[in-house]
Amino acid sequence: MASLDPAEDSSDASKARAIGRKRNGYGKALGDVVLPEGKTVSGLVESALATGFQQAGYIVVKQGDPNFDAAAPVTAQVVDFWAWFQPGFWSVTTNQKSEVKLSGDVGALHGAQTVKTRVSESKQVVTSSDWQEIVEKGLSSIAQQTKRLVTGE
Repeated sequence: MASLDPAEDSSDASKARAIGRKRNGYGKALGDVVLPEGKTVSGLVESALATGFQQAGYIVVKQGDPNFDAAAPVTAQVVDFWAWFQPGFWSVTTNQKSEVKLSGDVGALHGAQTVKTRVSESKQVVTSSDWQEIVEKGLSSIAQQTKRLVTGE
């Protein structure tokens, strides 16, 4: 997490929902960008990872599901997940980066490996929905890279 407003809620629950910080064209911070109540960065990343494994042909099970005890375990740690806007002369670039450490023995995943993503998109005008759009593109990139990692592509 890059930087959050120290005047805002700094509880672990709030930090778990933080995805960025709004800034004006001069770099002045304008407030934190957080996911809606009930959504967390770890939850979004978990879904993206599950999608990547499913696209690679695996069945993803969670604790409590049938056959959970027989499944090959994979652990994930979100190291970095952040979105930001970069003002330019003619356009504004939306960016999202992430780093997730995976550990397990599934397909071509052996031991600990890292999935790193960075997506960017240039726009003339940025709206509040662009935060969601760039985060969704980042999550899609996590799923694609996870699939490639597991299949050995």
